[in-house]
Amino acid sequence: MRKRRFLRPWVMVLPSLGIILAVVIFPLLYSLRLSFIQWDALVPGQKFVGLKNFAQVITDIRFLASLGHTGILLSGIITIEFFLGFLLALCLLEEFKLKKFVTAMFILPVTIIPTVAGFIWKLMLDAQYGPVNHVLSIMLRRDIQYTWLAHTNTAYISLIVTDVWQWTPFMILVLLAGLVALPKDTLEAAEIDGASEWQKVRFITLPMLKPVIVVALLIRSLDSLKLFDIVFAMTQGGPGTSTETLSYYIYRNGFEYFRMGYTAAMSYVVLAIVSTVIALLLERLRETT
Repeated sequence: MRKRRFLRPWVMVLPSLGIILAVVIFPLLYSLRLSFIQWDALVPGQKFVGLKNFAQVITDIRFLASLGHTGILLSGIITIEFFLGFLLALCLLEEFKLKKFVTAMFILPVTIIPTVAGFIWKLMLDAQYGPVNHVLSIMLRRDIQYTWLAHTNTAYISLIVTDVWQWTPFMILVLLAGLVALPKDTLEAAEIDGASEWQKVRFITLPMLKPVIVVALLIRSLDSLKLFDIVFAMTQGGPGTSTETLSYYIYRNGFEYFRMGYTAAMSYVVLAIVSTVIALLLERLRETT
């Protein structure tokens, strides 16, 4: 009976452990081993090179450039999504007609697959047939056939707008849940003392909402660091390599250039960067709680 009681929990979790080992642990260890090997489609065999792949990643100008591109996109995406999400969450906190319908419409973009969202916006921004140029032509009363994705600045703007359109609803829902959970008596006391709406938001709502804000920013920052889908669908890193993100550069090295060892090393460098970002944000979360 003692042996059965001891073995029963292990037997119950054994299928889950098997799946985790097969899907998570084994690929992780295999890719770690691969990062110390030179495995190139153009070079026969697999040669152990130690930390050479990692040293090459650190000095790879294109990798550093993709890190900068990712940083630019991340800063624009997170800033706009937070401020827009917070303002819309404050609006949805009030009661009005068709509130449920408006909230449901806001959530719809999140349900779309990111790659599909990228292709949708690529079609909308088409120089000849896209509705964006058509609307601008009507507004400016002259023919507009601007190639939005063929210029670096507007390509950045297009990627940011696409991501903001799809993921701002996520920020709205998280912040709205935090706003609903705030104690009403504190806000009512501030209102009795004569505080304006702006003063209530600045001195009461935002400080009390800091833990929720940090969590929302953490989730969206990690997701934006892995930005791949819309880049693949809209610009494919172009024009040239000016919008090539970390994830897209890793994809190219692995599945276009077939440099598997170098790709694995890059993935672990990105993992280190992401882990650092997580640690900083979690430390910030501890300070606010």
